[in-house]
Amino acid sequence: MARKQFIIIGSLLFLVAGCDALTALLGNLQPNLVTVELVNNGDFPVEGTLFYDNDQDTIEEILVETGTERAFTLAAGGRSSFSVNCDDLQAIIIDNASLQIVGDVGPEANTDVLRDGDEFGCGDTIVFTFDHSNAILDFDVTVTTQSGQ
Repeated sequence: MARKQFIIIGSLLFLVAGCDALTALLGNLQPNLVTVELVNNGDFPVEGTLFYDNDQDTIEEILVETGTERAFTLAAGGRSSFSVNCDDLQAIIIDNASLQIVGDVGPEANTDVLRDGDEFGCGDTIVFTFDHSNAILDFDVTVTTQSGQ
């Protein structure tokens, strides 16, 4: 029923105000956030830092030096998420994540820079998943993107 109402309202706007009003209405319905999800599939806590920036062409060194920093701690089996306006998150990197086996001792992992338009888009969810082998000698972070469209 709500869909029919939306179509009727959209059609009336088009007839009364023309294409510009319909385009403005549809533009407001587009997603304007990128969601970042951190998932720890391991048996130990993970501590890390990620950086994001509003310049999709930034290089890794500048991103880590001047980007917005967000530290995180995930319990074993834990997860966390946050959302950022698409204009503010154009590039993102996990610069340092470490598996906390004994205190601060454990393997580390990083990612490459992910960029809007290449690896993700507005409305998407970027999922960083942390895991390790049974031997606990290796520690990996994998990245997947879930389309919001």
